[in-house]
Amino acid sequence: MTPWRFGLEPASGGVTVQIRRTFIRAAFGLAGAAALVPPGQAIAARRTADTSCIVFFLDGGPSHLETFDPKPDAPAEVRGEFRPIPTSVSGMRIAEPLPLLARQARHYSLVRSLYHGNPSHAPAEHQMLTGWMGSREGTARAVIENPSLGSIVARLAGPRRRGMPAYVAVPWSFHHAYGGSPFGTAAYLGPRYEPLESGPLPCSATAPFEVPMLALREAMSVPRLGTRRALLGRLDRVAAHAAPAGDMQRVQVLKEQALDLLLDVRVREAFELAREPRGLRERYGAHEWGQGALLARRLVEAGGTFVMLQCGLRQDWDTHAANFTKLRDELLPPLDRAVATLIADLVDRGRLQQTLVLVMGEFGRTPVVNKQAGRDHWASVFSALVAGGGLKAGQVVGSSDKTAAYPAHRGLHAQELFATMYHVLGIDPTTLLHDRQGRPIPVLGQGKPIAELL
Repeated sequence: MTPWRFGLEPASGGVTVQIRRTFIRAAFGLAGAAALVPPGQAIAARRTADTSCIVFFLDGGPSHLETFDPKPDAPAEVRGEFRPIPTSVSGMRIAEPLPLLARQARHYSLVRSLYHGNPSHAPAEHQMLTGWMGSREGTARAVIENPSLGSIVARLAGPRRRGMPAYVAVPWSFHHAYGGSPFGTAAYLGPRYEPLESGPLPCSATAPFEVPMLALREAMSVPRLGTRRALLGRLDRVAAHAAPAGDMQRVQVLKEQALDLLLDVRVREAFELAREPRGLRERYGAHEWGQGALLARRLVEAGGTFVMLQCGLRQDWDTHAANFTKLRDELLPPLDRAVATLIADLVDRGRLQQTLVLVMGEFGRTPVVNKQAGRDHWASVFSALVAGGGLKAGQVVGSSDKTAAYPAHRGLHAQELFATMYHVLGIDPTTLLHDRQGRPIPVLGQGKPIAELL
């Protein structure tokens, strides 16, 4: 499926609204597919608070030992080069390249005993972006079988304000621009629940930012677009006689979504980073992750429900070699600034309790440092940061063993992290969706919310 990409383009013989062919093909591909909860089927849990979710996905698998689960007493080949530093929570220590996050520890919890057991990128990415393990283990590209977390939230919760996209991917819906496996997309739920993609953000605290697909072209005004929308409606009524009713209805829904976004000035304003004070933009960091985190805050404030930030162009966190150098010089400083500033900003604005923040990758890294000063894939235990959303903060849930190889206490499957997320958003993970063959598939196959966080 192709994420939302629409705009206004001139055409010979007049100007019309053009929805990209891939978008329309995706819509027609839904013919005969019943991917929705059947009418009348109640959703057991609904969001009772004005709650949203922001996910930082560290593509490639970050080392848990060099982030949230340091092991200073382990042998040298395990503990690595970074020392642990104290945080604002007594007894909680994290790796030294994360000093800003150390100061914010009272506002988040760490889960140190996650696992799913598959150390292959594609199936593990599928697991951590959809809640389900990819089926083609050991291959470079797993089959996209299940909707992404964000698409499920868009389907079952929707936007918090009418007109806002429920699910936004920053900058892409996971590998979209680089030919990889787009596990951040909607699968059998269909194009209506694909993410709106922001595109690349500036590596600057002063540069303006605008989502190209939401920009009106030169000489195009909102009233003029409204007139053309009316003309398009008349043309669609003629075209409806030449296409199956179901197909035409689906295309019409997508066009209406596109035009609603283009005509709603509040949507465009939510993406305009230039509306933020320069000093705040500098606090977030003059890099894409920092500006993306600020954009995520603006989007949830404006009424969006789910924002996924892809932190890495293509498996940047896959540090098989030079693990410590890459983390210290390239990866951890911008992540530290982006996440810590977002948490502090949400606290200052009184929004943290209504905004769940997750920091995670597809797995961790091997306990023993290899001959290239790197760490390899490891899915037997890894960590995640969880903040806000009304969950308990300032604690460590679970633990790994002395070498960070396996859970030592309270082993938690990754699906339990997602059950917690859905609980915060008011979504019942046992809700049944239906694929293109009409087969009922629950939102999650297993897992209960993590009790220590509730």
